[in-house]
Amino acid sequence: MCESFRKTCSCGRRTAEIFFGKMALDEQSVEAVYCPECSRNIATDPESRVWDNGWVLELDMDVVRTRAAVMGVSPHELTAEWVFDHGYATWVGITPDESEQRNRERAEIQKLAKTDLLAYYNAMKQWGVGREERFVREGWRKTRIWQ
Repeated sequence: MCESFRKTCSCGRRTAEIFFGKMALDEQSVEAVYCPECSRNIATDPESRVWDNGWVLELDMDVVRTRAAVMGVSPHELTAEWVFDHGYATWVGITPDESEQRNRERAEIQKLAKTDLLAYYNAMKQWGVGREERFVREGWRKTRIWQ
């Protein structure tokens, strides 16, 4: 069973929801999360950090390397970017806080269903397409595969 968990940024103000796909990693593999404000103050380290639109997911590469065989790769080939891009430790959704944001946005639109069903259907369709376009426009890492 795949898991997810929430990790608070080093500043304590924002939270990222991290998905662990393929049952290879868990929360022990996550060292830290940095929101766009906090990431300005950290060094770029391509081996243990993956940068995504200002957010940074920092992995404990010692822990990650112990699971290399499960991921089908040599421990020496592993980087945080590889792990993220292959879905072993990545955001739940496209962005670090997408599930919370999605639920808020959807709740607003669902209010229409009680008063105007056709408007509700149209709003949901427009919202879904608009979200995808916005993610691509904003440059989120996972959207690169769509292009």
